[in-house]
Amino acid sequence: MKNKLQNKISIFGASALVLSALSAAAQDTLPDEIVVSATGVPTPAAQIGASVDVISAEDLRDGQYVYLQDVLRGQGINIAQNGGIGTLSNVFLRGLPGRHTNLIVDGISLFDPRSNQVLWNDALVDGTRQIEIIRGSHGVLYGSNAVAGVVSQFTEIGGETQTSAYAETGAYSTNRIGLTGQGELGQAAYGYAISHLDTDGYSAADEDDGNMEDDGYDNTTLHARADLELTANTQVEFVMRHVSGEVEFDGGFPLADVVGKGEEYKRFAYRVGLAHKVGSWTHHFNVTGYDSEIESVTDFAVSSTTDAKRQKLAYRGSGKMSDTLKFVVGVEDETSEYADTNDYEVDVSAAYALVQATPSEALTVTTALRHDDHETFGTETTYRLTAAYAPDGPAIYRAAHGTAYRAPSLTELYLPLYGNADLQPETSESTELGADIFLSEVVKASVTFFEITIDDIIGYNPATFQSVQVIGKTRSRGAELGLSVSATDTLGLRFSAAYTNSQKPDASGSGERVREVRVPRVQAGAFANWRPRTDLSLGASVRHVRNTIDIGNVVLDDYTLVGLTGRWQWRENTDLLLRIENATDDDYQTVNGYGTSGSAAYIGIKRSF
Repeated sequence: MKNKLQNKISIFGASALVLSALSAAAQDTLPDEIVVSATGVPTPAAQIGASVDVISAEDLRDGQYVYLQDVLRGQGINIAQNGGIGTLSNVFLRGLPGRHTNLIVDGISLFDPRSNQVLWNDALVDGTRQIEIIRGSHGVLYGSNAVAGVVSQFTEIGGETQTSAYAETGAYSTNRIGLTGQGELGQAAYGYAISHLDTDGYSAADEDDGNMEDDGYDNTTLHARADLELTANTQVEFVMRHVSGEVEFDGGFPLADVVGKGEEYKRFAYRVGLAHKVGSWTHHFNVTGYDSEIESVTDFAVSSTTDAKRQKLAYRGSGKMSDTLKFVVGVEDETSEYADTNDYEVDVSAAYALVQATPSEALTVTTALRHDDHETFGTETTYRLTAAYAPDGPAIYRAAHGTAYRAPSLTELYLPLYGNADLQPETSESTELGADIFLSEVVKASVTFFEITIDDIIGYNPATFQSVQVIGKTRSRGAELGLSVSATDTLGLRFSAAYTNSQKPDASGSGERVREVRVPRVQAGAFANWRPRTDLSLGASVRHVRNTIDIGNVVLDDYTLVGLTGRWQWRENTDLLLRIENATDDDYQTVNGYGTSGSAAYIGIKRSF
């Protein structure tokens, strides 16, 4: 216990010295970004005590991003994928597997009960206004799948009527078309994105191992949102999302080409909400649902069907006693279902409260408490404390500490072959200390030190193919660094780096500590966007990943990926687009045995009207 305390004191003591040194050069202007997901209410970034990345629609346009997971990669988050476009991918935020990170799109959780994680491979960014990445434990507001963090995505709605259509073609016989729009109609503000993508792809099993059969993918996505103002104080909100398609992949032990193997999928999600303002309080009532149907295909024929559902009733109220004291309170009830050859169901209800106090212009403190009642595992209470201190000069010092709780999912408990009905909940503790230093009006530096400890994490034993309780402490600690520079009115630069040391007890019960697989010790990236003329935009990115292991202690090769983008306004409201991925044709793997894309070019046209 003494050594543990000394380690924390030394780590965060060193952090404080680094932050103090950076702040010596600080200038006089704080950012004006507004963040919603960290506290549940719109809050200036200078008052947020947790680490938050905000990606704007302009950032997405400049990077020509198609998939949300590529946006996360650009923020220093590792993504491991079992092959090409559309195959299962896993997000490792702060060194923890994907089941510890949630995705919320316009208020709907896209955490899939069957896959026990978000299906990041299907998440696109068309029509997105803003993406917020809040790191660290946020289970108080978002429930048990938010130990490592939460990604929130918001659709562009309302304003002047705008419509854009695009078409793109490129490597691996990939074709993509889409339509996005936003505007207002009477008392309604709306926004939507419709897209279709199909590709022949490449072999999910690495071609370097002699696997040459292409594994294709197609995806059709419709996402729409409308907010209808009934009165000056009452608004109804509708969100609908439908995703369908099919994906081919490989399998076997050892991994090799398998012809006619894949999945056909349909996923539907919705939210119906009512917001009503009374005095200084706003009351939100929401009904959300998620339904995922997957047909497994073997030898070109459907071999089995699984269905996963989730329904949630929720109330959240936000208000203030004064300009310096704000409150968020909520209750919710969520039912998850999973069906294959049998039907499984579980219900979880919860209540939570958050208090945000601003005792001075420079200091903001939040305290949050949550109480969960799980149908199978009983009750659990968790909390979170944060502080943001922004003294004279644009330096924001951040500190956060909290606990979290994650019960075993239905698939971890009951999935044939892999399930284990004896599993018990995980509990965790998370601490971070960081700062954003605005060195000038055009230069921002950030540094964050973090540590997450999970007791008795639910893991996977490759020898038995079964989910197991890994008795002991899993610990992930590290540092995240960032630097953004608006060098001129036409040139923007951004740099990021992360060091992560994530270790856990061996799932076999040997007592040894082992590294978390697919978590690089070091990641670094550099990004540039240049507008030499008003009608021309050029971009470049470099991302380096090193020191990664996979299952069986297999060491994955270090790699460096270079990306290039170009956008030329050919005519008024018409842009020609060019995107080159892996421009240097680096040969690498993110999962042992699975292939990745070589150098790939895509060209497109976008018309706005």
